[in-house]
Amino acid sequence: MFRKDIGDGFSVREVSASEMRVCLAENFESIFSNRLEVAAVESHGGQGLERLSARRQSEQRFSLRLGVFLLDRMVGWHFGHATDAETYYMQNSAVLPEFRGKGLYHKLLLCVLEKVKDEQFQVVSSMHHPNNPGVLIPKLKAGFVITGTHFHERFRSLVELRYIFDLERRKNFNRSLGLDI
Repeated sequence: MFRKDIGDGFSVREVSASEMRVCLAENFESIFSNRLEVAAVESHGGQGLERLSARRQSEQRFSLRLGVFLLDRMVGWHFGHATDAETYYMQNSAVLPEFRGKGLYHKLLLCVLEKVKDEQFQVVSSMHHPNNPGVLIPKLKAGFVITGTHFHERFRSLVELRYIFDLERRKNFNRSLGLDI
């Protein structure tokens, strides 16, 4: 079970699915109030949404849930999952507004990278709104590279980022982008 003290009374630890659901139920709408949410459409005779929900909750693939805590209060979170045997997708991360500006997201990001590296993932991917400097800047500083842009029908314009753990593989990737780093 991952647990790490990140200083000033804060810690990061793995949380259960139920702990994550409680935190998200309390905070998700206020954190992501500008999102456009379009519900999934029923398409398979009454069982389509049930199957979709079951797939979303399946624990058959590697998944990770981390909470940032101040004492016993969850003030930030991350959850994600494996998209294939070597790629981990950072699906959602946030820090409550009153705790921003303290470097907590950066520390949480480093904990995520530490944990998924320990799990032997080769690449970490994520998607973000291009006007989200609170996430983009720490990720770029940590070594993530912009690898594309997408327009999603629900989430609109997104920037794709990737982090490659192996230094030789990262160097070859940067060279293919025209960067000699």
